Amino acid sequence: MVVPSPTEVIETWLRSERPAVVFDFNGTLSDDEHILFDVFRDLFGTHLGWAMTAKDYRDDLLGRSDREIIELAVARHGGATREEVTELLRLRQGVYKQRIADRNPIGPSAAQLVKLLADNQIPVGIVTGAQREDVLAVLDDSPAGELVSVLIAEEDVSNGKPHPEGFLAAARMLDRSPNDVLVFEDSVPGVRAALAAGMHCIAVGGVEPGRGLRAAAPAIVAELSAELVADPLSRCRRGPGNPNRHAT
Repeated sequence: MVVPSPTEVIETWLRSERPAVVFDFNGTLSDDEHILFDVFRDLFGTHLGWAMTAKDYRDDLLGRSDREIIELAVARHGGATREEVTELLRLRQGVYKQRIADRNPIGPSAAQLVKLLADNQIPVGIVTGAQREDVLAVLDDSPAGELVSVLIAEEDVSNGKPHPEGFLAAARMLDRSPNDVLVFEDSVPGVRAALAAGMHCIAVGGVEPGRGLRAAAPAIVAELSAELVADPLSRCRRGPGNPNRHAT
């Protein structure tokens, strides 16, 4: 089986009628997965007596919504009550906001990619298992924030990833067909959700992507950057019969 390169995935996507991009948030557009791990580890250790490891987080929790992560932890290590889940969600939100207060986790490279897309009239959305208030706290303090036109958060769906509900909702709100959409994701459930929605997908896997992500994703890059899209977009604009396609 021939595995496409990220450039080939992007070039195929750019041939769609009206391209759009949807980002996962935590660990993808927002470089904060290490922050989330620390927050959940400390929270579960203090309130549930569970010393969560990096392997626990990677194998069982990565890619799930905040609520699903806490529900699973409470079911396995707590009293399995709704009140516990609600309280831990509240505490998690407060600690997360404290951790991002000094440095916005949307880095310059990711922000430049969002700007490049917006400059070329390619709309941008976010589909995430994070709570809306957390996402807005980051977006409101980033130059990328005002360029994001659609946000589907944990509260907006009945089914989290790997169910495609969130991505399909984003496509409707962007007024695009699923095949017009390129998704950037960092987890196996997220990749599976994007593919189940009928979208193009590239995983953002860091320098050492896990075996599961490598197996699930059509293509993988180490990090987001404007260069990923800039060259294919330039070639698309210069292509035969399409001298101005997707240009500003």
